[in-house]
Amino acid sequence: MKKIIIALLFTIFSFSGFAQVSGGLFAGPNLSWFGVDSKFHSNDGVRLGYTFGAMADFPVFDNFLFTAAVKYNDLGGSIKYEYGAAANLYDLDSIALIGAGEKISYNLNYLEIPIGFKGKTNEIGFMSYYMKAGITPMIRLKSIADITANSQDLFTDNISLFNFNWFMGAGFEWALSGNTRFITELVYNGGILDFVKKSDEDDLTVQVYETTNGNVKRDHRGKVNAVALKFGILF
Repeated sequence: MKKIIIALLFTIFSFSGFAQVSGGLFAGPNLSWFGVDSKFHSNDGVRLGYTFGAMADFPVFDNFLFTAAVKYNDLGGSIKYEYGAAANLYDLDSIALIGAGEKISYNLNYLEIPIGFKGKTNEIGFMSYYMKAGITPMIRLKSIADITANSQDLFTDNISLFNFNWFMGAGFEWALSGNTRFITELVYNGGILDFVKKSDEDDLTVQVYETTNGNVKRDHRGKVNAVALKFGILF
């Protein structure tokens, strides 16, 4: 965690070296869940997490900017299996059997680099408003899984190392003094890729049962979605 914070501080000071570039820091809470398009397993609630990082805006032309950030994101949620599942979570030699109606809960930590474009109004009083959209490459830093029957959190390697989300958000900037602005932003992040690895002899994964006798299986399907409320300072 200390290394991540140092890297974020270094990033923001690097941004500030470019003329006309606004850089700053942000933090805030998020709610995350898994998007599952299947009748055999389903999302089972939301998880409260947090995010923090460094951001920068690069002017392109009037009221239009290229925006980028480096952030740490704490995400997760639970997936319930209608007929059960067979899960390689911890090592290739042990398969955890998930009973019908049981779930796996995940705590996922990512290093993310959201990039996109931002449209901003002229200042109205002390306020300016904006909308933004783009994509977010994601690198898994840590993944913990808990199976209902075991009730024990254990590190798991069955989560894909790389992932991608798209994002769309809106917010406002409140001018404080000089170029310093306080920001408040609400952002939705939608999953693009499945967060669990596909079935492979060399990979840890989850296979979902489609019947009560457990003879028919399909690959796990699920994407990480989140809504974040962020507060920060731009210089």
